[in-house]
Amino acid sequence: MKKSNKELLSVLLEIPEQEMRGDTIPDLLDSIPDERAMLVKEIACRYGEKPIMGQAFNSARQVYDHFKIRLGTARQEEFHILILDNKHRVIEEKMITLGTLNQSLVHPREIFAPAIELRAASVILIHCHPSGDTKPSKQDIEITKRLSEVGEIMGIKVMDHVIIGDDYFSFVDDGIMQE
Repeated sequence: MKKSNKELLSVLLEIPEQEMRGDTIPDLLDSIPDERAMLVKEIACRYGEKPIMGQAFNSARQVYDHFKIRLGTARQEEFHILILDNKHRVIEEKMITLGTLNQSLVHPREIFAPAIELRAASVILIHCHPSGDTKPSKQDIEITKRLSEVGEIMGIKVMDHVIIGDDYFSFVDDGIMQE
């Protein structure tokens, strides 16, 4: 059986579960006034920054596995893109915007300017929901549609839009976007 975030941190930090407050990893770590919690955060951030240039991304699961630590513990929305070559290999990873608690504003020019500059064949959109709920909002669906249309016009395919939270949501896997 899969252990809860609280159970895992309790074992790792040797702190009784009763002393921790919250359900998400950021809330649990914030409830621990201990330097060990800060070390866990730092290790998680560094792990999420491992280089991925040249690595092929062919599934939403791969995207989630790479971003889950960094974006799964974010306190506010972040919008990132993976800029890909014609074999779906990462040319560059770029953070586009740092949003608010529940909103990340993004404009097509911010997505496609670096993709054009780097001669990308495609991009993958990634953003997080700090609440942990990965269900796309109406705005998420609208911006994904708009960015896909702009990408089609520009010849840069939007391969997928992956929302990171407690788990992940893929617009392609869910049938909202076509592969």
